[in-house]
Amino acid sequence: MPYSTDRSQFSGINLMANRINWHGGQPQQDRMIRDKRWTLDHATKYSYQAAKIKHTDAIDQEQAPALINPDKTKQNYDDKILSVGYEYRYQPGDIFDWMNTGTKWIIYLQDLTELAYFKGEIRRCNYTVSWLNENGEKFTQYLAVRGPVETKINFIQKNGISVDEPNHSLDILMTKTPEALEYFRRYAKFYLKGIEEKDKNTCWRVEATDSISMKGVLQVVAVEYYANETKDDMENGLVNGLVVEPIDPNIEKDDFDNLIKGETFIKPRTEYKYFYRGKEDSKWSIDKKVPVKLIPQDKKVVLKWDSGYSGQFVLKYGSSEKTIVVESLF
Repeated sequence: MPYSTDRSQFSGINLMANRINWHGGQPQQDRMIRDKRWTLDHATKYSYQAAKIKHTDAIDQEQAPALINPDKTKQNYDDKILSVGYEYRYQPGDIFDWMNTGTKWIIYLQDLTELAYFKGEIRRCNYTVSWLNENGEKFTQYLAVRGPVETKINFIQKNGISVDEPNHSLDILMTKTPEALEYFRRYAKFYLKGIEEKDKNTCWRVEATDSISMKGVLQVVAVEYYANETKDDMENGLVNGLVVEPIDPNIEKDDFDNLIKGETFIKPRTEYKYFYRGKEDSKWSIDKKVPVKLIPQDKKVVLKWDSGYSGQFVLKYGSSEKTIVVESLF
């Protein structure tokens, strides 16, 4: 075939190359991403599944236009699929308000194959849980809860007496925060709020947790457990909410002035060590007759409350004193 010098032929080839992205044109994937994002933007305005959403914890954040579609692969109506622009910064573990329905949802899984916008699986949250950390600070979270699924009662029967065992179980999804990871470990107890009035006093105990499988989400498996009405605040759903921390009787003394160092609160039948850090040369003693065993070692002493009940006494070394409180064994 003879070589052609027709410039119009080269011009047509160049145009075709640009159209099919041989060189110089926009990559095909970029065009598809742009087109899919255009489709989402129009669907959020005109689709029947259009929704307005907002992060639950955000105060002044604007509402984001989104799509919330039913998940046809699941039979549960509380599982749906969220589609929203990346610029609104939604990610797994986020709790958001579906403004059109007045409900709250947790994002628990992201579809990473969707490049044009954020797409993820969501589940409705209709429960809350509250707990106290070691410092007495209160934390509250929204939960997505499923269960119980048990169809029979477990029981123990002996000598003609039958006792039921609590065996209901729950599967819970919650936001993975440092506070939640610290508290929701095996054997931790909690109460749910937002359920029917007759079940508000049901106590649950953590059996297993999964903080690895889902980014930003903590999955908790819990079983029905025995409530403690003397320690737990049933009204507010707080484990150990009625427990009052003892007041340190030495709190008014400057730590520098308190020359006897050691534990203020002790348990029965347990040995504790104390030492005197001053210059006085004296002997160890206590202020009254109580079941205390002292083993002095110069300016040190090993102390043991040799009884099962609680009490209080003053430990002395010369003119220095320290009040010791004996707590209950249980």
